[in-house]
Amino acid sequence: MTLGKKIQQLRKEKKLTLRQLSKESGCSLGFLSQVERDLVSPTIASLKKISDALDVNVIHFFDDSISSQRVVVRKNERNKMVNPKSKVTYELLRPQFSETELEALFMHLEPGAYSGNESHTHNGEEFVIVLKGKLEIQVNNEIFTLEEGDSAVYKSNHPHSWRNPTNEVTEVLWVNHPPTF
Repeated sequence: MTLGKKIQQLRKEKKLTLRQLSKESGCSLGFLSQVERDLVSPTIASLKKISDALDVNVIHFFDDSISSQRVVVRKNERNKMVNPKSKVTYELLRPQFSETELEALFMHLEPGAYSGNESHTHNGEEFVIVLKGKLEIQVNNEIFTLEEGDSAVYKSNHPHSWRNPTNEVTEVLWVNHPPTF
């Protein structure tokens, strides 16, 4: 089942109209309609707003074939989430649906990849280290450019965003507490 159909199915299970989901998520009615019909792909920030409004974790919308009892995640078994709009491939480094309080992601950021048009906030903390390329992060309206080997840590309740400002692929390890996916 596609991402849009999963969102639509859950919305209907919760007996919400598109208008109600729009109001709860802060996403426009037209945008949500296009997402549900798989005409557009939401940014991860938009998907987070939708999942919060539907009272589920973002990972709910992705493959659920990995058992929560697993400890090791093999490189070739990572759950991958591709977001063509934001030009990001996320690889979940913990077992899907794990009860751990840490979430580690290996992220491939295509040139121009970004976290969304607006800064976002949520509870918790974030840690990022650049493995390859450059990453620009903005926290509390201050912009930091991280190069290979550089890292940053910040409280997630501060407005923040990120982007790959280069014409090269950037690879990062991102750790969130608590999990956002």
